[in-house]
Amino acid sequence: MLPRSRLSPAAPPGPTPLPPVPVVDGVPVWGHTDTAAWSAARPGRWARPLWSVLALSAALVTAVATEPTVPCGDTTPCGPDWTGMVQTGLAVGLLHWSARLPGVTLVAAPGLAALVAVEQFPAPGTASGAANLAVLAALGLGWAAAGARLTAARRQRRLFERTHGPVTRPLDLTGLPKRGTGRIAAGLALCAVAVVAILLGLREVRADEDRAARASRTEAEVTGRTDTAVRLRAHDGRPLVVGSVFPEDQRLGTTVTVLEDGSWRRLAAEPYDAIGEQLLALVAGLTGLSLAGTGLRVRRGCLARRPGGLPAARVWVATDGEGRTGLHPVDATDLGAPLSVLTWTGVVSPYGPGIPEQAVREREDAREGGEHQEDPDGYGDGDKDDSDVAGLTEGDRGDGDDGDGDDGDDGDGDDSFTLVSLREAVLLGVPYGGAELAFVLPAGDGSPRTVVALATASVR
Repeated sequence: MLPRSRLSPAAPPGPTPLPPVPVVDGVPVWGHTDTAAWSAARPGRWARPLWSVLALSAALVTAVATEPTVPCGDTTPCGPDWTGMVQTGLAVGLLHWSARLPGVTLVAAPGLAALVAVEQFPAPGTASGAANLAVLAALGLGWAAAGARLTAARRQRRLFERTHGPVTRPLDLTGLPKRGTGRIAAGLALCAVAVVAILLGLREVRADEDRAARASRTEAEVTGRTDTAVRLRAHDGRPLVVGSVFPEDQRLGTTVTVLEDGSWRRLAAEPYDAIGEQLLALVAGLTGLSLAGTGLRVRRGCLARRPGGLPAARVWVATDGEGRTGLHPVDATDLGAPLSVLTWTGVVSPYGPGIPEQAVREREDAREGGEHQEDPDGYGDGDKDDSDVAGLTEGDRGDGDDGDGDDGDDGDGDDSFTLVSLREAVLLGVPYGGAELAFVLPAGDGSPRTVVALATASVR
């Protein structure tokens, strides 16, 4: 987040103006009156993902540390805990989803809360019970915060569209990349891997149960333990060595039940534990759900997929000495307090609309003279050097923010602000946290040219 400046001038210096190109004609300004209402629609500080993540992390650590453990025994056999796997997956996933995917949080948080309430109670009055109550409280906070951020984003979209659109699309953006499909496909593929892992685990559990039903039962006394097995003496005097996942649970001198079917044997207290399949399902499933959710969010906000017209507004774009770029109203008086921080994700057109065809031909001739390289960002015919043409520094460029845009700081640390560039721009799209936006900007090299750049918005 851009820091607020103690030395902000009463009136900032005039920005680099846009050249008189057709895309600028008739576009309304976004002034202080409208931006004040838009800023007032932001969620409160309590709704920031940081607080939800910290609260849930602390509650989960306490709950795990205070949860009573029951040793494996003939009356309390161990085995695969599928409900616990789901709880673990939701808990770990929510640490990420609370910050990046508030829509998923609205569904996952109540689901985990229901599992905790059913599985971890009734044990009120104990340390574990108090810790689980803290987990429920943290889940409630995360759910409310996610709802507040989504509601604020909807309010901001409505406010901007009410004053600035929808209007006829002032610029042809049909060539923009249609983002999101790749992430959705990768996410669904990983979810399929998770389903296969679960099915394999269930198959192994069923096979173990069938074999245990056919096996003979032998009682034996524990005479020794290693890290992976227990040494036993059967009641008929035979020495036995049986593999064990939790040998420390079998105390010396106690009697345990051994299941035997030919050369196969195991402790009755330790059925097949599908821990490997469960870990694979957790890793693949959590990654897949996160990728698919992010892809759906990106796909929904993609400008290239938006039907009809795009709202447009004239704004100021200011870059500070650390390469951070902020969005400001055209009558801003404090460039250290931006409406939104922008992360540049690509340059669509290095010349933009309204440029004579001769200039375009000159650029194409220059490119044909050298070795053509495919744009690694996938944003059409822009070079890596187009960021310099646009006046964008290396610090401006990034992968974009696919979350809700509340993960920036407040600028409460360094209170200095050095203005490097201030440009007039035409904003295309609807600004809110995580939204994809397009900007028509002066080229920044003193020529009457424009560039069209893509960015994502992170709201303060």
